[in-house]
Amino acid sequence: MSLKLKHLAVAALAAALSSGGAHAAGFTAEQAAAGQTAYNSNCAQCHGKQLEGPDAPGLAGSDVMQNWATAGGLFDFIHVAMPPSAPGQLGDETYLNIIAYIMQFNGAQPGDEPLTADADKLAAISLPAETQAGAAAAAPAAAAAPEPTTAAAATTVPQAFTWGKQLPGGPAPGEAAAPAAATTPAVPQAFTWGKTLPTVTAPAAN
Repeated sequence: MSLKLKHLAVAALAAALSSGGAHAAGFTAEQAAAGQTAYNSNCAQCHGKQLEGPDAPGLAGSDVMQNWATAGGLFDFIHVAMPPSAPGQLGDETYLNIIAYIMQFNGAQPGDEPLTADADKLAAISLPAETQAGAAAAAPAAAAAPEPTTAAAATTVPQAFTWGKQLPGGPAPGEAAAPAAATTPAVPQAFTWGKTLPTVTAPAAN
């Protein structure tokens, strides 16, 4: 190897190392977008809009990605078995687009090289490795999310809606209601006869 070629090889290696080994997952953003449309039309009814199920196995999360191992494994399965109403009938391009969308949903990053039906290339794409970075990036965002605000204390139920009877866990008729800061038990639906109770405003202090 000439000195010039050695310098080029070293430069290429340095560039790869400086990038932290980051690389695209082997699908394009256009494929993922098309895959979302195809997924919503053919898969979401059972697997959920957010890939959560519940009428079929969920398709999101590191456990799911580890179960399939590679894009080739996922392609081989859905290509012959999905959707149940027309197994194997969507065509290679649609199945590849759906896989691209599933990968992107799980955190994998699109690139310039499209996903193809080449068995060797699909087998070389590790789903756990490609989606791990996305899951790690999502964790801090989830941890930083604000805690849900506490709902306002429930108001006192008008006596007319209790028919003079004590509600479970509530004060007996005629007794003073618990202080506003105390937690008031929810009124069982059976005591409301399916109707929404009116909101009671405490009288203004003199």
